[in-house]
Amino acid sequence: MQIHPHIHLAFSGASGIGLTDDLDCNAYLIHVGEGFALFDSGAGCAPDAFRRVLDNCGIAPCDVKWLFLTHGHADHAGGAAWLRDEFDVEVFAGEETARMVGSGDEAAISLDRARNAGVYPADYRFHKCPVDRIVQDQHVLPLGSAQITPIATPGHSHDHFSFLVEIGGENALISGDAVFCDGCVVLQDIYDCNVSQVCDSIRKLAQYEFDLLLPGHLRFALKGGRGHLEPALDAIGNLRCPRSIV
Repeated sequence: MQIHPHIHLAFSGASGIGLTDDLDCNAYLIHVGEGFALFDSGAGCAPDAFRRVLDNCGIAPCDVKWLFLTHGHADHAGGAAWLRDEFDVEVFAGEETARMVGSGDEAAISLDRARNAGVYPADYRFHKCPVDRIVQDQHVLPLGSAQITPIATPGHSHDHFSFLVEIGGENALISGDAVFCDGCVVLQDIYDCNVSQVCDSIRKLAQYEFDLLLPGHLRFALKGGRGHLEPALDAIGNLRCPRSIV
């Protein structure tokens, strides 16, 4: 589903617009001239749905060349192994995400707790995926006609990265689960969710200018993206936590 001259929505589940499987996060395909970079992989439950998205958008599977993971939770990284096997994508992630996704450590990504809570079906399993390249905080990656800046944004999980993508004279922030439209966040009772880090990461993201805000769930913003941080910054400035979506 094309949402911008350079950007397609590749996955979106029940917490988005229902484009693919219910368990999927919002994941975005960005055209960088030499091919497409995919940001997050969905849960991996409905590969045929992704193929249909590509077909409907007129994108050849061979043009999907890179996969960037914001963090290791299954709704964002569960499809990585399939995408790497089927599309031969080069997988990028932070060091901690690479460790957890590469080993398939379900406890480290809190899948065991999420499955017990009924978020995932009892038979859902995470398939480990090697990560080809480790990204570093604020080390810019040139990729075709784009500049990609990984930004370490722990809080929702200890391994979380956001990605600032400069393409076609605009900046898009792929924020994963670090922050959502209207300045919302997601806080969960898992071992590595940390309120202070959530707030610090929003302050960090506020140092950047971006037009588009492309979060991992709910709606996205194609203009005025930086303004969506203001409600969160206001809350933080008053020693409150931004509003959580769960």
